[in-house]
Amino acid sequence: MDAQQFCRRGGTVSTGALQTSSSLEALLPALGKADSHIVGEDLVRDVLRSRFGFGGAFSALSAERDQNYRVSDTAGKSLVFKIFGAAQPPQEAELLAAVLAYLEQRAPGLPVPRLAANAAGQAITHFVDEAGRERAAIAYSFLDGVPAFSAERSPRQHRHCGTLLGELAIALEGFSHPYMHRPLIWDLRHLLELRLLMPQIQTLHFADFVESFLERYSRSVSPRLAQLPRRFVHNDMNGGNIIVDPDDPARITGIIDFGDAIHTYRIADVAVGVVGQLSTAESAPDAMHEFVTAYRKKNPLDEHEVALLPWLVAGRIVQNLILTSWYRQQNPDGAHFAAFGREFFEWRIVFAQGLALQADGDFLI
Repeated sequence: MDAQQFCRRGGTVSTGALQTSSSLEALLPALGKADSHIVGEDLVRDVLRSRFGFGGAFSALSAERDQNYRVSDTAGKSLVFKIFGAAQPPQEAELLAAVLAYLEQRAPGLPVPRLAANAAGQAITHFVDEAGRERAAIAYSFLDGVPAFSAERSPRQHRHCGTLLGELAIALEGFSHPYMHRPLIWDLRHLLELRLLMPQIQTLHFADFVESFLERYSRSVSPRLAQLPRRFVHNDMNGGNIIVDPDDPARITGIIDFGDAIHTYRIADVAVGVVGQLSTAESAPDAMHEFVTAYRKKNPLDEHEVALLPWLVAGRIVQNLILTSWYRQQNPDGAHFAAFGREFFEWRIVFAQGLALQADGDFLI
């Protein structure tokens, strides 16, 4: 069955009034456009020089809500300087600093960024931007390598990714911070609330499949979610956040971007990681198998998690489709989600359909 069979009305939905619930309204602030005020490079250089005694060559890095720069000095040392949006709550920076500090103590061998304190010994640096608004920023180590999505994918790489995510999940088990319980639109616990966002999207490809999937999910999956263990997890192991050695792409040199780290279903972290392994329609089933098998050897899952994993992998694909479509509409000139069009999702939606059939034993539509 191909994607065309999922879309009885041509795969699009029209704009309509959004009837929001109070829970969706709590999630919506995180959906806004990236901060319209870009901190200028001169000010960034001044902050780095005056607060860190560091400077060098600049290059911009992709970001959903923040401004990120790689800064490299003449000795070859590189830092990432992350500037949080002016509208973002201060807890965003506090949570990231706390997670990285915790992992440095708990799991010093894991390939994750390490905090770089400013001259005053502080993990978070505050400064006033050109518009007079207070901004927060964090500096941490740049991890050498290339994103996995730009490198050769292989069964060995999938296994190493699964093992590493299992190790990271174990390392994070003792972490606690009040903000880890915040509402987050990228948390699969809120998947069904995305139905209320869909009428705002002018062009949502594969809309009939999405609507049917969410309806079946609400009936077949939601009643079973309470059985699932919850943990604080990374929640964003996609192909852009997995860094690999360009000379040996199966060797993982880093896991980056803890911006979506959240207290949620432990198996949701695995589902997100599975979707991050998918690169072609032909290799998708084997990629999922290799990744999950390696994860379970490192961090065993219970029977309820295993039973719901296919649904949550399919749910992550649907979540990606809805939210990237929304973001692209809100910020059509933005580069962060530019690649997530119809062609990107076509075979992934077919894969999601197959997973739902496998999990439920019946056709969604």
